[in-house]
Amino acid sequence: MTAKVTIIVPIYNVEKYVRKCLTSLINQTYRDIEIWAVDDGSPDNSKEIVKELSGEDSRIKLIEKENGGYGSVLEYSIQHIKSEYFLICDPDDWLTDDAIQKLYGLAQRDDLDMVIGDRINIYGSTNEEVYVKVPENKYYKINPNMVYTKKNDIQKFAFSQPSPHAKLYRTQIARNIKFPKKVSYTDFVLYILSLADAKRIEYLPEALSYYYFDRPGNTATDLKATIINDYLVVWNSIFKQLQKKSGVDILYYRLYEQLKYSLYKYALSAPQPFDDEYTNQIFDAIVNLQNYRKNIKKVAVGSIRDKIVLDGFMNKHAYKIMAKKLVNKYNRQ
Repeated sequence: MTAKVTIIVPIYNVEKYVRKCLTSLINQTYRDIEIWAVDDGSPDNSKEIVKELSGEDSRIKLIEKENGGYGSVLEYSIQHIKSEYFLICDPDDWLTDDAIQKLYGLAQRDDLDMVIGDRINIYGSTNEEVYVKVPENKYYKINPNMVYTKKNDIQKFAFSQPSPHAKLYRTQIARNIKFPKKVSYTDFVLYILSLADAKRIEYLPEALSYYYFDRPGNTATDLKATIINDYLVVWNSIFKQLQKKSGVDILYYRLYEQLKYSLYKYALSAPQPFDDEYTNQIFDAIVNLQNYRKNIKKVAVGSIRDKIVLDGFMNKHAYKIMAKKLVNKYNRQ
């Protein structure tokens, strides 16, 4: 029989961590699950650890594929799983024993398309634990234990943290999402485009996932110069797919804010900002978004200064100046 929930575990060079992750999944108090450990052409010993544990628990399925990056794992898995719901657990993270029971129980009770829980960040250098309220943001207030059904209210979740921690998805709303290959940050694609099609969503204010935040190789703390390419590829993938949908003004606003964040990362990582191969890609993205300036300005929130910056970005004569001013500001911080 088909399991009620599939847990997708992307596997690549994680032999130091994957045993702890899979053990946390095996120990879930809700038992009607399957665990897809998707080996993305990993060259290390991760696969052997998965094989060992799958021999102890038949719910673990080892799936091997050629390397295509995180997005290729998500796209393959979501297109092929049979369960009504899925959750992604990165192999260097782990879940509380009752995570699936609480997320799936709430989804069933309130007929939800998405359930968003909180997480705990683990800092490896100090073993410090920090509770993170995932939906907390400066843009829109998200109330716990409330079913959001209006399109605009659901889209306000876009300003929450997009990482997959403690997020349960109804498979059908994500089935047709296309993911860019061989780049990082593709969990952002899943999150934003799922919000575009979700009809019922709820925030569960409990930390159900542990995130090993600062491990070596973690993309969240990566500052290589090439990360701007990953940000832009992911941004363009979302932008193109949003154009096929209606009533997504807040999601376009979220893409505007993501462009600003990309400029922040660009300032930190690029040796010579606006004098490299990414310059035209950045400007092209801004120009494309200007086609939706009315949609964005209709829903934008913030201070007078925030609105001045937005006006600069949305102006075809001033956007280059505004982008460079922001990068210079970030460089001085």
